[in-house]
Amino acid sequence: MTVKAVVMAGGKGTRLRPITYSIPKPIVPIAGKPCISYLLDSFYNAGIKDNIITTGYKFDTLINKIIENKYNDQNVLFSVENEPAGTAGSIKIISGFLDDTFIVGSGDILSDFNIKDILNFHKKNNSKITVVLTEVKDPSQFGIVELKDNKIVRFLEKPSESEKFSNMVNTGIYVIEPEILNYIKNIPYDFGKDLFPRLLRKNVDIYGYLGNGVWLDTGRPNDLIKANQIMIDRYGNNYNDEFIKGKNIIITMSKFDGNLISESYIGNGIRMDKNIKIDNSAIYDNASLEYNVDIENSILMENVTVKKNTKIKNSVIMRNCIIGEDSEIVDSVMSPDLSLQGKSRVYNVSLASKIIGDDI
Repeated sequence: MTVKAVVMAGGKGTRLRPITYSIPKPIVPIAGKPCISYLLDSFYNAGIKDNIITTGYKFDTLINKIIENKYNDQNVLFSVENEPAGTAGSIKIISGFLDDTFIVGSGDILSDFNIKDILNFHKKNNSKITVVLTEVKDPSQFGIVELKDNKIVRFLEKPSESEKFSNMVNTGIYVIEPEILNYIKNIPYDFGKDLFPRLLRKNVDIYGYLGNGVWLDTGRPNDLIKANQIMIDRYGNNYNDEFIKGKNIIITMSKFDGNLISESYIGNGIRMDKNIKIDNSAIYDNASLEYNVDIENSILMENVTVKKNTKIKNSVIMRNCIIGEDSEIVDSVMSPDLSLQGKSRVYNVSLASKIIGDDI
């Protein structure tokens, strides 16, 4: 079985705004890697080397980032949509390249499944389409399924509380035989809203496979922070010395004397003064942290400067921002290139203005 992979990466990531105003959601970094990288790596680890990435929103930024990362020896083609084609519609557009079994994944969702096991399940059951599933506490933002004898017998997209009949949800990863594409009759066309109900009406068996691995929809800033923490815990190294505690991913070792780093990602070229505390956070390349800065459950993108005596908690600070001294940022998001004046207090807001006052 020669398998190709299709990665859907054309969405606007509206729930992650203002972060996605500047970069498309699939290349938002998680523990040092673009979100889409984890999916591409899982395909590669299963022996899949031919990938087609469907894109639309900010496609030039996404394509440049993919080329820059040079994913092993994988072959990558890009399909750019002028107008949104829907999840299934984007696959229909490239159907001429799909002449054998193929696997589809969502590049803007953090996933790290064992793809070999999924492909083996698909082949063993002689399935025409297999949907990878996972269980979540709140399924209201996903498509839920009822599974019987490994087959999906009922499907409902984004159920209300009264409609909920399952906590098992569609992960957006599918193994498909080319003949299934014949059921996509028009564009735009969606897997959950259109294709799956049509297949069930036509009595086409849809197999469901409960995935083994990490899966998280990084739809909101808090989800992005959580995703960083999950992947740091999954791929970090254990530390237990005076200045570094727990699992961390540290790209370039700096002088951490007088500082405390725990459960975090630390990139290249980080400049730190004394008395810095970084806990459950991600600090990206060339950040500058002055004396007595406290970063907790947060993400600082590239080239962020944080002046002395400042605390940042449960927040995302985009690239090239400058945070003035004696400030506090909690439960907030700052867009790129912002300058925050000293002694500012920012609570539970998203900032996109170039000029920020003292009190928000």
